Amino acid sequence: MFVPLSPAPYAKIFAMPAILSLSAESSKLWAAGPEGLFSVQNTKLEEVIQPQSALTCCLACDGRLFAGGAPHGVAYSLDRGATWQGGWMDGVTSRVTALAADPRVMETGVLLAATDGEGILRSQNRGQSWSVCNFGLQSYAILTLVWAPPVTGWPSWEIVFAGTDEGCYRSPNGGRGWKRCDGIRGVVQALAVAADFGATGLVLAGTEDTGVWRSTDGGQTFEPVRAAPQSVNAMATGGGKWWASDAAGIWCSPDGVHWSLLEGPSPALVLLAQGDQLLAGNRTGIQWITQGAQAICSSSHPLFK
Repeated sequence: MFVPLSPAPYAKIFAMPAILSLSAESSKLWAAGPEGLFSVQNTKLEEVIQPQSALTCCLACDGRLFAGGAPHGVAYSLDRGATWQGGWMDGVTSRVTALAADPRVMETGVLLAATDGEGILRSQNRGQSWSVCNFGLQSYAILTLVWAPPVTGWPSWEIVFAGTDEGCYRSPNGGRGWKRCDGIRGVVQALAVAADFGATGLVLAGTEDTGVWRSTDGGQTFEPVRAAPQSVNAMATGGGKWWASDAAGIWCSPDGVHWSLLEGPSPALVLLAQGDQLLAGNRTGIQWITQGAQAICSSSHPLFK
């Protein structure tokens, strides 16, 4: 079912908006937050008029641009934000808090959407319609979602992780069913999965007040990490490094066990690793953090400092 949508009332373009979500596809970067949806063009933020009055997340994949929030749940555009449509949401009215695409979305068309009170929605047709998939969940307040890289061989697992207000859940079948991960305690606000997950089974979870947790068995069980940030707002992995942010700033680790606080970068609300750069969205815009061989430095364009 296709639901044409009208843009929300036009909002002022802020030079330094708060950024809650970052997404990139084909060298195109998008940013979303309370002030709206933006296309990031070198030193400029170009606002994209979209239909959500409360925007919380964005996702660019398979040639489509998605805006998650309220009141429309998930809206999507086929023309980079010029026009929007809304998918059928299976009766769910809660705000959408996170979006995640199957790494093979171009083949499967599968996406997942997290909500802040009605669990997880699954789409098999690139966002046109969404169905509730809460089998096995004990908490329906979902804060974050992340897919693991495809695991080849037999069986061919489609593993996804969901962070909730009472722990972490794992799905082996692309979000159709869920099981609570053992060991981990606390509100899971951020997740990151190793690029070589099929070989290492390495997953990290960041919590509101119980620190960083680490799994080496594919996310089935987690153990606490000593001497790591204790209140984690965002996590990412890329370039052979792990990243986490707390109120003190941004932390870096080579293995998810040993952490060091970087000098310079401000605390982040969202992290996105892109090649040799880490993008950090915070309350005043976006920072680019270059991963150098000897040091890590942050730089900001005039609109993002």
